[in-house]
Amino acid sequence: DRYTFHPDSVVYEDLDAFFNGFDGCFVLYDDADKNWHLYNGDAAVQRVSPDSTWKIYDALLALEAGIITPEASHMAWDGHQYPFDAWNRDQTLDTAMKNSVNWYFQAIDSQLGINRVQEFLNKIEYGNQTTSSNLDLYWSDFSLKISPLEQVTLLKKFNTNEFHLNSQNVFSVKNAIKIASTPNGNFYGKTGTGRVNGQDINGWFIGYVETSDNSYYFATNIQSDSNATGKKAFEITSDILKKLHIWN
Repeated sequence: DRYTFHPDSVVYEDLDAFFNGFDGCFVLYDDADKNWHLYNGDAAVQRVSPDSTWKIYDALLALEAGIITPEASHMAWDGHQYPFDAWNRDQTLDTAMKNSVNWYFQAIDSQLGINRVQEFLNKIEYGNQTTSSNLDLYWSDFSLKISPLEQVTLLKKFNTNEFHLNSQNVFSVKNAIKIASTPNGNFYGKTGTGRVNGQDINGWFIGYVETSDNSYYFATNIQSDSNATGKKAFEITSDILKKLHIWN
């Protein structure tokens, strides 16, 4: 379960200053020169809960199964009051992904069933390919786990559709995770936050940058006793990508 890097294909980055106060790692794959850029290589191959970063693939499975379609992804809010205002309204795939609306994806999973979810985990070789019996929590209850390096590898397969799925479905998920578009390229990503006993202990930001002549795939994971959020992981990643002259 460990990835062995060829010494000539790895650039070890000194990024201590970006992770002040957090245990963490950063992984980036440069598709043009086939090089890996690593900070904290040991953590890069350590599997942890994916939290809401899994929603990229959950959405893809929902589209493949026909539970939602690119043209019709609306789900009605049931009136339950959630702790985030953005969750307390009807959702589409775009809004549910951008606001990481748990109930939207839980509704998808309840229709898929655990067997369909498990089959898809196996098909795309997602992390440890292990779920609990609780469809509401498997991506955040420490049963399903994935390493930052595996996140990057899967993002490349997703973007280039190496899974041989419906291309329109893949395009719809890409649109849902698009963060910014400029004349220089497009920026895609998804956050994830793991909370235990009211404290945010596991923060993710994964994604990729596409330019006219290259693609850069990345994953940042941070861990702490508190304040390790997806938002913070996003901020750290943005600063690193700027330092590496990949995205300003």
